[in-house]
Amino acid sequence: MKKLLSLVLMFSMAVFLWNCSSTKYVKSANSNARTPIAENVSNPQTSSTTLKYPKVNTLNENLSLSELKEQFSQIASDINFKFNSYRIQPINEYGINENPSEILDRIASFLKKHPNVKLRVEGNCDERGTIEYNLALGEKRAIAAKSYLVSKGISPDRISIISYGKSRPLDPAHNEYAWAKNRRDHFVLIK
Repeated sequence: MKKLLSLVLMFSMAVFLWNCSSTKYVKSANSNARTPIAENVSNPQTSSTTLKYPKVNTLNENLSLSELKEQFSQIASDINFKFNSYRIQPINEYGINENPSEILDRIASFLKKHPNVKLRVEGNCDERGTIEYNLALGEKRAIAAKSYLVSKGISPDRISIISYGKSRPLDPAHNEYAWAKNRRDHFVLIK
């Protein structure tokens, strides 16, 4: 009788603690995975309710490359660099305010959840400097991002790099704001 009472008490406590959890979950339609759902989390730019974590299907590796790219685009963006630098560091100048480490951490998490996906890191520079100098600097920027991702547990075999130097500007203008946008690493999923 004591054992039965103990089991009932333990079960009741487990149910109570489960219901007291601050994070609410929804069951994914195509798996038994539970995904956190929004609970009064607002986006300061749109002031609408959003998910606490982006939806990423970790169990279905049969997703098409286009579906994976769609998921990837929700969590990844380019990372920017300071002038003449390839260091991964926060930047707050010329309208860019970001912490590249946060972006790279999300990318590493995505790659861990999708072990069959490969990534290409594309290093880019602004228009100043010679073609040779910018190709070398773009390569150093791509290597810096790759090294960061490898330090987070991603196999180096899954990450390729390429430098475009100054040949692919994001903003064609000739001012500090455009140059700051062009000093970047761009990430492309490949399978």
